[in-house]
Amino acid sequence: MKGSHHFPIPKEVGPIDFETLVQPHLTSAFRVAFLIVHDYHLAQDAVQEALWEAYQSLYRFDKQKGSSFRAWFIKIVTHRALNMVRRKKKTEPYMDSIDPGQNPLESILQKEKEQQIWRAIQMMTPKHRSAVILYYYEEFSIAEIAKILGVFEGTVKSRLHKARKLIAEKMQGKKETQIFTELGVNMHD
Repeated sequence: MKGSHHFPIPKEVGPIDFETLVQPHLTSAFRVAFLIVHDYHLAQDAVQEALWEAYQSLYRFDKQKGSSFRAWFIKIVTHRALNMVRRKKKTEPYMDSIDPGQNPLESILQKEKEQQIWRAIQMMTPKHRSAVILYYYEEFSIAEIAKILGVFEGTVKSRLHKARKLIAEKMQGKKETQIFTELGVNMHD
């Protein structure tokens, strides 16, 4: 006899297949994991571990607590990815393609700015990086991020504020370095 993979979630709809429940969120889950760990294979591992954990603990998901399945699942993915970061030190840059419809010079300048921002995000602590990724890349609300990370909403706001400040400092430092370089001044003499 084949084992059943149905769960009593959500109660108002009736039993639902686990795959049907997680499938719409897999792309988002991988993106979150990748943006946190900066490694394709580690991101796959984090999502796989999160899938297994979600499968085994689905009985703990309670929609009545005000959390969506997406937020609950991404919370698990985020924690698995953060665990991967703790085990891994070196990070790889996040690269994206240039928009072919944009003016080439504008595209290059925009790409450089995005890379500077991404480098600043990479240098953040995992707790600040995960808040930025969930808020700006995955568009979770402050309340959802607080639930995902298991912290207060004020803590999420504080982390985002600190992250924005760190990015601004890195961007300002880069501008000053470019100005000195253009003037022919070597900063390391």
